[in-house]
Amino acid sequence: MTTTTSTTTSRTLSRPDSLRPFTVGAYGFVLLGVGHLALSAATALTAPTPQQRETDRAMRESAFALMGLERTTLDLFNGLSVAMSFFGITCGLLILAAVRHAPALVRHRTAFGWTALAASLAVLAVSVLLLPPPPIIVLTLTSCAFALSMSRAAPPSARGTTTA
Repeated sequence: MTTTTSTTTSRTLSRPDSLRPFTVGAYGFVLLGVGHLALSAATALTAPTPQQRETDRAMRESAFALMGLERTTLDLFNGLSVAMSFFGITCGLLILAAVRHAPALVRHRTAFGWTALAASLAVLAVSVLLLPPPPIIVLTLTSCAFALSMSRAAPPSARGTTTA
């Protein structure tokens, strides 16, 4: 007589990956910065409409001095626009580097992850109030990606070693 026994292998349910959505959020920041920089360059290279010429003229005529430097409103507008593009690109690239070199910052709920989510949500709020649809769309996706990552991340360890 042959007896067969059945063994059941238990599988541990693994936590969904928190790195992938966080990486998507970081690439969203890079895309936002590159897209904004490209739009600024394209706008500067195209012939302005009569309304744009009038607006540019009015912004050139509106000058102010701050800490000994005289600038026009157009200077300020263009300077902030380009600077924010570079900051968006830089933030995204720094987040990608951190994810690659210190994935525990994302695998656990840390201040690093919460900061990326908070920044994305804050810029999304400003975009909803003041900007056109493209940044609203991209920042909605980045915010959702960072939030999904944080929901998938493990709680911080009791020892506090991963709460950087």
